[in-house]
Amino acid sequence: MYLLFQATFTVPIVMHQLTLPVDVPVVRPALTYADAILMAGSCFTEHISEKLSRYKYNVLNHPFGITYNPESLAIAFERIASRATYSVSDLVHQDGLYHSMDHHGKYSGIDPVHVVENINQEILRAHEHLRQCHWVFVSPGTSRVYRYKPTDAVAANCHKIPSNQFNEEHLTAFQCRDAYERIYTAVRKLSSQCQLIWTISPVRHIKDGLVQNQRSKAALISGLDEFQKAYPDVLYFPAYEIMMDELRDYRFYNRDLVHPSPLAIDIIWEKFASAYLDENDRLHHPAIEQIRRAMEHRFLHQDRESIRKFAATQLKHIDELADRLPQLHWQPERQYFFQYLELD
Repeated sequence: MYLLFQATFTVPIVMHQLTLPVDVPVVRPALTYADAILMAGSCFTEHISEKLSRYKYNVLNHPFGITYNPESLAIAFERIASRATYSVSDLVHQDGLYHSMDHHGKYSGIDPVHVVENINQEILRAHEHLRQCHWVFVSPGTSRVYRYKPTDAVAANCHKIPSNQFNEEHLTAFQCRDAYERIYTAVRKLSSQCQLIWTISPVRHIKDGLVQNQRSKAALISGLDEFQKAYPDVLYFPAYEIMMDELRDYRFYNRDLVHPSPLAIDIIWEKFASAYLDENDRLHHPAIEQIRRAMEHRFLHQDRESIRKFAATQLKHIDELADRLPQLHWQPERQYFFQYLELD
């Protein structure tokens, strides 16, 4: 008689690693709610700055507006450090608007006096903020620059001025390094203890094609490598490397295949927060996020009593958070929900 045995085999499960995670060294002491922060550079910097502002950190973002190339960033920091203001004669008139060639188009306007006033107020505000700054983040995006022929100066923004008014150039790694050093010197002029952190923007600049984009990024990276050798106290956050290697799939891009998608930004933000933000402060993020989402809530039905109850509940949450974080400014949130208590 034969006995039949059901043999059981254990098949080892091989977990294939599908990405190479980019190591982000943890920085201590960490960034806290008590610290002043200044961020400047590409639109990617704006995403991180918006996250910090959302969670109520003391951050000043883009004093000159979004700025992509190292030379224009150096000009901005030097003028902030020395409080070098602008006059109407510094502006350029194009398409009915007055522009500063050193600034983003958000500063442009039809009244040149008003444009200069706004620019100079922001310079003075940035100067005072930088004096008390604990952290400065700089994110260049391209080494390609456009030199405005009438002044022979590099433009931060071309403001749709005809291309025949510019000469296109590509900064070398040495020129990028020089611009980084000028930024460093300008910051140190006002704050000897401030921690500077560089990151290369992962946003692609593909006007001249992908090959030129890579060469442009290479100049930024090579220049930064030489700069860090001379200034080892400078830190580097690898946003570009995270996007290129860990998130190397077009699912992590917007439909333009150039800008990181909201999911990619969230992933990079989490790596940033884990490396740089104080752990105890981060414990409050979920509660603050709840308040933020409540402020973004849109009422489908105008039931006034329900809206008043919703607002009262949120004000109670704000009071609880204010007890835990009294150093933060809660007036905007309170004003927002108080308006719903007064519905007739």
